Amino acid sequence: MRHPTEHPPRRAVRAVLRSPVAAALAVAVVLAGAGTAAANDWVPIFRTERIEPVGVGAADLVALPDLSAYGDVVVTGGDGPREVPDAAAAKARTGLDVPVVRTLPRGVAGEPVHQVVGEMTATFTFSADRAGKAAAEAGQPLPPPPPGLDGQRVRLVAGPGVAGIWSQPAGVPALVVGRAVAPRALSSGVPYASVRDYLLTLPGLPDEAAALLRAFGPERDTLPLPVPAGRFTTSRASVHGVPATVIATRDRTLAAVVWVDGGVVTAVAGALDAAEVLAVAGDLR
Repeated sequence: MRHPTEHPPRRAVRAVLRSPVAAALAVAVVLAGAGTAAANDWVPIFRTERIEPVGVGAADLVALPDLSAYGDVVVTGGDGPREVPDAAAAKARTGLDVPVVRTLPRGVAGEPVHQVVGEMTATFTFSADRAGKAAAEAGQPLPPPPPGLDGQRVRLVAGPGVAGIWSQPAGVPALVVGRAVAPRALSSGVPYASVRDYLLTLPGLPDEAAALLRAFGPERDTLPLPVPAGRFTTSRASVHGVPATVIATRDRTLAAVVWVDGGVVTAVAGALDAAEVLAVAGDLR
C-alpha cells in the first residue's frame, strides 16, 4: 500500500516546487503582500488574472535551490487525477463547467475521457536559520532577514480541475481541454517593500528570475508560465474577448493556448498547430 506522502500528485508538486519559475513565484507571492497583516491571519495577496510566459533555459533549471532549503514545504490535498464517467460527473466533483468541444480538429475523433483533480495546497514557511545554512553551503553570506520575515508563511492554492482527453494510437493525447480554479496565494503577513530587495539576494537566483520578481507586484496578479527557451515560441491572442497566451513548438507539432477568466484558467493543447488550438478554443462552449 502506498504511503499517503507518496501520492503521485504530491510528488509532482514537490518536483514543481524545485523548478526555477515555481520557486520564483513562491518568492514573488511573499513580495506581493501590500502592507503588514496580523501575524496569524491568512490574507489574500495573489489571485491569477493573467498569464505571462517566461523563457527557461538549461542554466535556470539548476540555478535555483530547492525551496525546502529555505524553510518547510507542506503539501496537502490534490487527490487525482481520477477518471470519471462523463462531463456531468466531472462537474459534480469539481463544481466547474466542463468545456465542450463542438468541432474536433483534424486527426481527432471519438469521445473524450474525463479526469478530475482536487484542490491542492502548498504551504511554505521561511526559516532564517535554514536559509543561513543553505547560503553557507553555497559559500555565500546571507544578510540578516528583515524583522518579521522569519517564520513567515505563504500558502499557494490551486484547483480543483477537470480535463477532457482525446487519445491517439501513439499514446500521446491528440487533444486535451482542461479547466481549473487558477492558483492564488495567501500570506500570514509580511511587508512588501521592506523585504523585496532582501529576497532578491537569495543565492542562486538567475538574472531572468530576478527581473521577473522586480516586475511582479500586487497590482499585476500575473502568473509566470515556464516555457523552454529555444524550443517553443510564444505569442498573444484573444479567446472569447479574453487575452490568451499561445505556445507552440518550432516544428509546429505541438501547441497550446491558455487564458484566465474570472479566476478560472482554461487550456487547449494537443498534437496540433497554433491555428488549430485557437480554433478549438474559440469554438468552446
